[in-house]
Amino acid sequence: MNNDIPKWKSENPYKGFDDPAYIALKNELKEFTQKLNRTVSDHSGSLTAEKLAEIMQMYNAAFDRYEELDSYIYCCHSVDTSDQKSLNEMNEVEGMSVPLQSFRVKFRDLLASEGEKITGLIKNDPYLSKFSFFFEEELLLQKHQMSAGMEELAADLARCGAESWTRLHNNITSTASALWDEKTGEMKTATQLRALAFSPDAETRKRAWQLENVIWKDNEVPLAFALNGVKGFSTAVNSRRSFESTLERSTMQSRISKETLEALIASLTNSLPVFRRYMRLKAGLLGRKTLPFFDLFAPVGTSDKIWSFEEASDFIVEKFTAFSGDLGLLASRAFSEGWIDALPRKNKIGGAYCAGLPLSGSSRIMSNFDGSFSGLTTVAHELGHAYHNHVLKNEEGLHRDFPMTLAETASIFCETIVFEESLKTAPEGDKLGIIETELMEANQVVVDILSRFIFEKEVMERRKTGELSASDFCSIMIDAQNQTYGDAMDPDYMHPYMWAVKGHYYRQDLAFYNFPYAFGKLFGMGLYSLYLNEVDSFPEKYRDLLLMTGKASAEQVTLTAGFDITSKDFWMQGIGLIEKKVDEFEELCSRNMG
Repeated sequence: MNNDIPKWKSENPYKGFDDPAYIALKNELKEFTQKLNRTVSDHSGSLTAEKLAEIMQMYNAAFDRYEELDSYIYCCHSVDTSDQKSLNEMNEVEGMSVPLQSFRVKFRDLLASEGEKITGLIKNDPYLSKFSFFFEEELLLQKHQMSAGMEELAADLARCGAESWTRLHNNITSTASALWDEKTGEMKTATQLRALAFSPDAETRKRAWQLENVIWKDNEVPLAFALNGVKGFSTAVNSRRSFESTLERSTMQSRISKETLEALIASLTNSLPVFRRYMRLKAGLLGRKTLPFFDLFAPVGTSDKIWSFEEASDFIVEKFTAFSGDLGLLASRAFSEGWIDALPRKNKIGGAYCAGLPLSGSSRIMSNFDGSFSGLTTVAHELGHAYHNHVLKNEEGLHRDFPMTLAETASIFCETIVFEESLKTAPEGDKLGIIETELMEANQVVVDILSRFIFEKEVMERRKTGELSASDFCSIMIDAQNQTYGDAMDPDYMHPYMWAVKGHYYRQDLAFYNFPYAFGKLFGMGLYSLYLNEVDSFPEKYRDLLLMTGKASAEQVTLTAGFDITSKDFWMQGIGLIEKKVDEFEELCSRNMG
């Protein structure tokens, strides 16, 4: 099957870091950044609409170039973390971003110094009025920033400090391995062992889980130092920015209110009995009373189909096209033009992501395809991000800067399309496996995400007063899993090292990275319900909604679909849809076991 799974073409979209087009982008970013800093530093007198418009045009141009460079470098690094060239390039471009961040601090101060006059300038100028929400958000962030010199120092220290801890995590998790076969000497990386969680063989799943935990145990000290470094940095800097906590900053970054976050978390907590019922049903199918962690992803049902990548791509294009020709064409282009690197291999990081390349007019998707239906839905998920990028391709750069909460809207909606369309045509014997895969994914973005939220909240609180040991992290993680998975999980086979597995914890600029996935799951399900009632008109409304994601708060965007996300009732409607799937799963389980 590996011969079928694609890797990125090295010359696409650039031939390397020596490509003249790539070098030109770096020079342009440097020039725009220098000019932006001179403009705000040398400014005197009253700010005019013309001067503000000039700044915004340069700002958008610099944003485009930084996003293009950052995405391309990360793509190169993530598929080969041993490559020193990409690591050097990453450090250089991160260094170039420091003056850009310095400009943004000074720009916010300039806007704040103009007071009420800014409102008039924006309101009366057609170009500036397009950025009303952006200006509103910048003025709010200005109240939570240090002096320009301090922010520049923080950005510089992040580059050579907190982000180095991130790279350490990437390097360890992509290269650490364990002996799999004593006869042949075959080694498997932690990423490859994680993929075996989907194996149909119970002993393979268990052994992979055991070896994976050995790897994390062997590497727990550097990973614990890395996590302490990232969380310590976030705690110190956000305190100086007058945030109550890093969570307050994360909520602001997600463009949601405190009320929305509280309603979401309360709903996730209330949903736990539904998911525990599902997990017990799955355990029964596997001949167990409770689920060990290594069986969370075990395939169930009569279908044991292993998908080739070509079959998966054809399937996705077909299902996407059934929703809209536009989405189907985007997916077809991604497959035919080599946007996707899906082959698991040594030195490649785990998980999956989609990176936008705005100046190249495309996206790049990384996944670790294993032939499972879940592997297929992961590709569909990332193609949803690519479609979101596609819809926004003609927008100004700053209007492509949407929050994590809304970033997951298109991806999870595309997952839902694949699941629901699959059920429509699946043979009766395959429905159990399809529904279980959907519930397995939902279990991750509700139950596991809630455990990660609980874990990170406790870690951030304790990190204020000192460093935590690897043992501390493990005990906090087990407690979080007990609070969420509860008695549906086998207490003898939990996963104390999930804090080492998930790279999201190691992003100092995006703490509490996880709850947006739960947001996206339940919001995406709500959108799919609307689609079923408005099949013909919905695709256009959906595009319009995605176009808003960089121009408004999450509350404002979701309100256009008729959803009040500050209300717990909205989130519980999504949980209700999942509960119906659990009811259907229970009925199919009864037939299967009968």
